[in-house]
Amino acid sequence: MPDPQKTVSPPQKKEPALWESYGSFPVWLLKLISALTPGFLITKSQAPKRKLPQ
Repeated sequence: MPDPQKTVSPPQKKEPALWESYGSFPVWLLKLISALTPGFLITKSQAPKRKLPQ
């Protein structure tokens, strides 16, 4: 029977190393693109969806 005093924390996601790849892109290239992209091009909110004419 598990001890109720202990809490199990979910495994934390660790960031991939610089020389690994994320999908088909190398991580160093993604970091370079992120560093060179101007702030006004990076949006935090989702674009509003357009309503189709009926």
